[in-house]
Amino acid sequence: MMTPRQEAFRTAYRAQIASLYDGVLHVILIYLIGGAALWYCIQNIHAPNALELAVIPVVVVFANVFEWFLHAQVMHRPRKGFMGIYKRHTLAHHQFFTEHEPFHDTTKDYRIVFFPPYAEIAFLVMAAGMGSVVSLIWSANAAMILVATAAGMYMNYEFFHWCCHVRDDRILKHIPFVNTIRRHHIAHHDTSIMMNKNMNLTYPFADWLFGTSDLNRGLLGTLFNGYDTRYVRKDLPKVRSSADVTSGTVAAE
Repeated sequence: MMTPRQEAFRTAYRAQIASLYDGVLHVILIYLIGGAALWYCIQNIHAPNALELAVIPVVVVFANVFEWFLHAQVMHRPRKGFMGIYKRHTLAHHQFFTEHEPFHDTTKDYRIVFFPPYAEIAFLVMAAGMGSVVSLIWSANAAMILVATAAGMYMNYEFFHWCCHVRDDRILKHIPFVNTIRRHHIAHHDTSIMMNKNMNLTYPFADWLFGTSDLNRGLLGTLFNGYDTRYVRKDLPKVRSSADVTSGTVAAE
């Protein structure tokens, strides 16, 4: 189902990947950085109380909204000072992966699936900055819980994104949340809706909250939708490829 344009772009993109690039090492580095941050924070949390533990759901929701905002307002909008992000995502990622062929072929393709490790470091630095403020005005426990949760959400993001672009879904289609975001994100790669629909990449909470989901469902229905296409909105911009995901393929209507 790959178009000649997409095939040509993939060939050109792969040709410029450095010969020493190793996709598996890329992923290992991401999880070593995130895992080290998570381990360090957990080692420095001591007898947290209920209020401090409540930081976890607050950070999860904040991270979900932040991911939605970054995707919708930076990755899909040419903003001064952030053009590199826009070009990498809208002009490269969305040409490499389309609704016609949303799956990667080899681990070399991880170059365009996963963020560079420095993006994770920048995210953790921001979380640490917020943690420093929380530590000053509240407690060290709350600060460590904040950074630990942020690290976990970043790794969650990368894992879910990989799940959306891996071809074989024999296991993934049975995992709650993963099957939902897989359909959700593959639908996002339809060029007719990619600029304003399905901006979440972990849990489509913010898409439901801000009305940018391609589904007409309530919160629980949106979160646990799986591969179900019965609730896809009828007022989307144009007739588009179906986001039915069966056996690792996207079937055209």
